[in-house]
Amino acid sequence: MNKAQKKWLFISVDISVVALVVMLLLTFDTKTLVALEKCNPCYIFFGFLSHILSIVFWALRIKLVCWSLGYRVPFIHSINLICANMLIAAVTPSQVGGEAIRAYELYKSDVPTADATAVVLMERVLDGIVLCIGTVIGVYLLGRMFSHLNFPPMYMGVAHIATFFFIGALLLFAIFAKRPQWTKLIVAKVSGLFTRRWDSQKIDKLLSVLDENIDRFYVTIGHFGGRSKIGMALGLLMTVAFWVSEFVIASMLMMGLGLEPMYLISFIFQLLITMIMMIPLTPGSVGIAEVSIAAFYSIIIPLPLVGVFVLLWRLILYYFNVVVGLIASLRIVQREAKDSLKKIHE
Repeated sequence: MNKAQKKWLFISVDISVVALVVMLLLTFDTKTLVALEKCNPCYIFFGFLSHILSIVFWALRIKLVCWSLGYRVPFIHSINLICANMLIAAVTPSQVGGEAIRAYELYKSDVPTADATAVVLMERVLDGIVLCIGTVIGVYLLGRMFSHLNFPPMYMGVAHIATFFFIGALLLFAIFAKRPQWTKLIVAKVSGLFTRRWDSQKIDKLLSVLDENIDRFYVTIGHFGGRSKIGMALGLLMTVAFWVSEFVIASMLMMGLGLEPMYLISFIFQLLITMIMMIPLTPGSVGIAEVSIAAFYSIIIPLPLVGVFVLLWRLILYYFNVVVGLIASLRIVQREAKDSLKKIHE
């Protein structure tokens, strides 16, 4: 990690810690201690296992989508790039910073840059499809089956804004997917901001390389609708498995705290929370995540346990990610150092 990333990691962790401490102070009382005596650590452990399983599903998605394009990405390499991705995602708004590390690691596994970029982009598209469909169904069920809950309209308003934002991003992708010239024009405009002092030959050479990669990128995107359909289908299956594994964690924690799991409403809450966390406001969505979880789950969880629930949820889905991300990043740094030494000796 460079200095800027380290800085944002510290900021991200600090915000999360402050949010958790405030929630614990506001909700912890004698009833919390009584409830914790009934805690079943096995379910909490199963929550950790479910998160690890979701990482496996994510790695399989990358491996299978790449396989459908004709590339063989080792499973262990996929696991490591996912873990490294989680660290970068923890320090970037809307967790989008991980895309760059995933694309780079696919490139290091002999996937061309344009194809690696297309794979990473299609991952976002698959996530968007599953989350948007799930959110629409969830909001419908919320009104039909859970209208008796005292659900603040503000929560739904924020969730709707986030959902429309994500759907808008998907629509933009669908539009640009059929118009490569628009993409080339935007890339040329953006690159022009950084090449004003370059000579014309150097600029022409850069634009030629960019056009070539954009053309290859669109060819790969086209494959996903043609010969690589099986990869997209398997990728979609792995995407569903990933989100189910992630969303079941909350119910595991609820059982661990001696509460009813309430799977359906918990899934709906997490769909809405995930959409809210997609809004790029804070690094790793810290603060927003803690407040959103507390706000939604305080409707179905006794107040004395809300702070503990949020703490456990973030330990699994944030702090665990940071730790394994640091380990995976260290492996990448060691590999890069070895590669540099080999080039020097050659």
